[in-house]
Formats: sequence, structure tokens, C-alpha cells
Amino acid sequence: MKDASSGKKYSILVVDDDEILNELMCQFLRSKGFVTHSVYSYLKSFELLQAPMTFDLIVLDYQLGDGTGLEFLADLNFHNKNNKPPVIMISSNQDAVLLESCFGKGVTDYLIKPVNLSLLALKAGALINAVAMQNLIAVQTAELERFKSEAEREESIAKEIYEYLLRQNSQSVEGVTNWLKSSSSFSGDIALTKFSPSGDLFFLLADATGHGLSAAITLMPMVSVFSSMVDKGFHLQPIVTEINKKLIHDTPGDRFIAAVMIHWRREQNELDVWNGGMPPVYWVHQGRLLHQFVSQHMALGILEEGMFDAGVVSCPAQSVGLILAYSDGLIEEVNDGGVSFSSDQVVAVALTNSTEILPSLIVGLEQHTGRKKYRDDVSICILDAARIFTPD
Repeated sequence: MKDASSGKKYSILVVDDDEILNELMCQFLRSKGFVTHSVYSYLKSFELLQAPMTFDLIVLDYQLGDGTGLEFLADLNFHNKNNKPPVIMISSNQDAVLLESCFGKGVTDYLIKPVNLSLLALKAGALINAVAMQNLIAVQTAELERFKSEAEREESIAKEIYEYLLRQNSQSVEGVTNWLKSSSSFSGDIALTKFSPSGDLFFLLADATGHGLSAAITLMPMVSVFSSMVDKGFHLQPIVTEINKKLIHDTPGDRFIAAVMIHWRREQNELDVWNGGMPPVYWVHQGRLLHQFVSQHMALGILEEGMFDAGVVSCPAQSVGLILAYSDGLIEEVNDGGVSFSSDQVVAVALTNSTEILPSLIVGLEQHTGRKKYRDDVSICILDAARIFTPD
């Protein structure tokens, strides 16, 4: 009998002091395709255990001339701790206590003499195949664990690099608070804040298609363009235009990025807002909605240059209230009844708790869903106008 994957013939050790029966079993097993080895005594079997030989199965007589099969099993367990083949015990004794003792010592199966050779061959094949399958599963499990460990290590390194790049291209700004809750190891949402050389403030909240690493990778061209153009003193419209062009050229056609970008033009003390495919941005103060910047554009990475619109909405940058921007992961998160959190609830929370919007939304979302782990990436960003939009 052969291993179908490797072509190796399975090997059986027959330990029986009855030389005629031993040879009879070996001949029959060989006729079924097995390789057999004969041993006629406990002493010889013990010597064999010292040799560097391995067997796929052992057929073992209980009563040997100079010992017992159980003594053989004790030696086998001692000398082959990491490679114990299945054992078929053969005996004319049908005593239940003996049977229990044999199985307790590691016997896999038991045959009563006179031995039915066809049954012996069937049992041998079944046991060998079962062990081979268990060994294959063990090898595959070890391989999967190795792949998993390697993937986790590579993901950890990639995450460190990704987060490092985000930190390098953003600044911590007093008055800007971001809460990003990722649904996986990598977030498909990013929030960046940066000052230009002239002191203008730029804010970006983006939500890429999909989740995880594939979404995070899509964001990287956007991050580099945003950071470099702010550093060079560009205004919002050319930055948005260049980001869209970069995404069109450098990312797959089925990938796009919804985004909100805000530019505080410090000298004019005005605010420019571009919203492409994101939920409305709310500016609230003392329970009143001062401004609402709804999406007037498609997401980035969809329209070619001739069709793309980088037009912004402008308003005075008054230093009162809080500006709330968030990703659609917030309003699309549903509870067990399938009811979404909704933009109406966001507005209600923002107007009711206009000085504590962020913590109120976090608690409200958790209470609505009954959980802290969400199906989509969720981002909530607060810009405190009093701490930001105050010109010198």
C-alpha cells in the first residue's frame, strides 16, 4: 500500500512468536501492497527499537515467548516518544479487563485469534490512512500557523510604517480633535492637519473605498500630495485638483476617496471648504446650526481632469462654536434591528450637546449599537473655532 502523495510504501512490523502465523500475516499484508518486517520475540523486538527504523503500523501478539505485548508497548512508548505508530494487538484472550488494559496502554485496535487476514489488512489500511491524515493535518496546521505569524509580523511592520508616514505628514494643532475607530488593523479613514508657511491651516478628513490595508494604501498618494503642496503654500483648489489627478493616474479604477478639506485663509480670515462624497460638515454654536457644508462634488479619483470640479464654499471664519466632520461609517452603523445611527441623530446630538459633541457622539453610537467594535471605519473630527480661527 502506497502513500498517494509521495509514492512511499507503508511499512508494518509484525511481532509474533508463532513463526508460521507471523509469516502468514506478512505474506498476506505484502500481497496488499505493504512492506513488512517480522520479529519473533520480545527480546528481538526490543533490539529493533534501538535501531533507526520507523514503522507505520505494528501488529503485536499479546503473549510472546519471552514477554508480553504490554511490555513491548512500554518500551515502545519510552523509545519513540515523538513517533508512535498505531498498534493492533492480537490475542486469543477476550477478557474485558485485558482489553481495557491494552487500550489504556496505547493499543489502537484489537483482533481475536484466529486472525481474519482480510480484516487485518482492512484495519491496517484504515489506521495507517487515519494517522497519515492526522500527520498531514498537523503539518498543514503548523504551516498555517507559520504563515499567520509571518503575516502578522509583516502587517505589524507595515502598520508601523503607515502610521509613521501619517505622523510625518500631519501636525498636532490645538483646537483640532480627531477620533478614528478602525474596523480592522488598518483604517481606511485618515485625518490630517497642517499649517502652511504663511500660517494658513489645512484640515483633511478622507474615507477610502473598502477597509483594511487595501484602503489604507489607496490613501498614501493623497497624503503625500496634500502634505507637499501645503508645505509649498498652495491654496485649497489646486491641492484638491492635484490629489484627484494623482488618484486617477496611480490607483485602480474601482478605487476612490471621499474627502472633506478645509482651508483657513488666515490673512483674509475666511474659510474654504471642499466636500466630495462625504456627509455634511456642521458648524454649531449654542444649540444653533451656523453653517452646513454639504457634498457638492463626487469623490476623488473618479472624474478626469476636464470634468473635475475643485470649487469651494467660502464663509467668514468667525471664532465661535465647533465644526463637526465625520465619515459615513458613523451614520451607517446599524443596531441589531437594522436601524442606522443616521445623520438626524448626529445633528440632534450636536445641537443638544454643542460643547461636548465628540464624547456625546461616541457614547451615543455605542448605546445605539450596543457594541464598541464597528463594521466600518468610524471617524469623528472636531475643530474648535475659538481656539483656531483667531487672527493675530
